[in-house]
Amino acid sequence: MRKAIFIFLLSFVLMSNVPVAWATPPANELNQYLAEIGWTKQDLMNYLNFYEMPLEGFSTLADLKNALGTPVNAKNLQDLLSKYHLSQTDLNNLLKQFGDSLDKYKFIEDLNNTLAFYTNHDNVMARIKMDMAKIGITSKEADRFFSYLTQIEEDNKTQLDQMQSLDYQIDKFLGTVDPSQLNAEQLDELSQIFKQTLNLYEIQLKLKANNKNITLDDLLKMKISPGNLYTGVYSNAGEPLLDFTIPAKAFQGVVAGLEELLNLGGLANEFVDYMHSEKYNDINPYK
Repeated sequence: MRKAIFIFLLSFVLMSNVPVAWATPPANELNQYLAEIGWTKQDLMNYLNFYEMPLEGFSTLADLKNALGTPVNAKNLQDLLSKYHLSQTDLNNLLKQFGDSLDKYKFIEDLNNTLAFYTNHDNVMARIKMDMAKIGITSKEADRFFSYLTQIEEDNKTQLDQMQSLDYQIDKFLGTVDPSQLNAEQLDELSQIFKQTLNLYEIQLKLKANNKNITLDDLLKMKISPGNLYTGVYSNAGEPLLDFTIPAKAFQGVVAGLEELLNLGGLANEFVDYMHSEKYNDINPYK
């Protein structure tokens, strides 16, 4: 569905049966409009890239403005709050639950689509955070990680869709209290699931126990807690994402923790797909 916007626009041009040259809105009109909404040209390109809408697909400013939507203002924001029976504080708290904030939204239609998704998944996110807290991941860290995963999903299109397969594979291990009790074949399978998850999330782990570096395989083979386990989570580019310590008492919750990471990735994937689908519906004149 994320390709649907571009396909729709292209189909509309082809079905018109008139010669059309790919063009962009006149530069002076575009620059004036961007100044009015407080955006730079790069802001616009970032937005269009997210929704996979090439600027060359819009020959007039009117067409572009129709696709972008209505800028957020005091009146339509209040109308939206009334629609969802939210106060301003409720809105801020709901967005924060997903590591989001109002200042990220320029157009009211996008905010509406976001609220439709968040209000239907608020309890899911709360449960994921609660379970992640059991292994030492704070709500703030989960928020930041969710935001990172939505970007990974956008940049890699179908990559996080593979999480569903891993989710099925991890089910057989959820009753495992102590990973060290698994046989060699099971331990290898569990290790591979962990590593595939890290690869799909485009993250790396740095583990330390008693101030000594340990590997993921070392951790899974340990029969007793190594003490408080320091865990650093980094992007493949080396950017720090999470930095927390798993208490010794939560040591045997490693497998359950992986399940929650998969759930968080799945939710990020669903959110990005939903936003693309709704953007298409917003600009489709035949909806």
